[in-house]
Amino acid sequence: MRFPVNQSLRWCAALWFVGLAVAVPAGAQSEDPLRFIRWPVGDVLAAPGSMFTLRTGLTIGVATGGILAASHFDRRFSRRAERLDDVTPTRMRKVFHEIGNVDIVRPMAAVVFVGALTSSNIHFQDAAFTSLESVIFANLLANGLKLAIGRARPNENAGPNSVKPFSGSRSFPSGHATTVFAFTTPWIFYYPGFASGALFALGLGTAVVRMADEYHWFSDVLGGAFLGFGVGYLLSRRHQRLSRAPSLSLSANGVSLTWRL
Repeated sequence: MRFPVNQSLRWCAALWFVGLAVAVPAGAQSEDPLRFIRWPVGDVLAAPGSMFTLRTGLTIGVATGGILAASHFDRRFSRRAERLDDVTPTRMRKVFHEIGNVDIVRPMAAVVFVGALTSSNIHFQDAAFTSLESVIFANLLANGLKLAIGRARPNENAGPNSVKPFSGSRSFPSGHATTVFAFTTPWIFYYPGFASGALFALGLGTAVVRMADEYHWFSDVLGGAFLGFGVGYLLSRRHQRLSRAPSLSLSANGVSLTWRL
């Protein structure tokens, strides 16, 4: 019996996360489930203040300069990526396409988060929620940039310099690269190590096949990777800091004050 690529991908991802949940020592059952409501609200409210800082400004400026510089190599890198069509199995390329497909990744992230709520591992719950929120927020930003910039895709044969704001062209940034890096980055920061770091290979593979199949230029996937990684990193750092703050909660045994170190 043959399984579709996207169905096989869901099963592999589910088994990976089940293994991760089993391997990580469990903590006490969360007594503060409302943090998953407070966190996204706080993240949105804190975003304007976080954007207008010297550190953020310098980071965005350097990243933008790097992406613009990389755009000069778009044709060269695209031609090199296209050569992979002859040496890479079609099924493998399709798998990497689906890894960055938001219609697959977002429901999968939601399922992982709901499953994490049934566990007693607070750290795992926080990582799953941060990954889900990262995908949602990063995709909203990516879609806004796509609409505003209006860059033509390579398969439109208009060249890498074809930019017409609000024209309907949606090449920059790569939504697939944004999605896969937004999804994987929180897991890397919540569970640092070789195994989680290897998740970056998924993002690299997705970026290459999107170029090889003429959906994106090199600077598109670079911009998507930066956007997805940046959102995942900022949310992971903020949520981990919030999770260490004192928490006042109600339980069946009365009122409790907890402070996780």
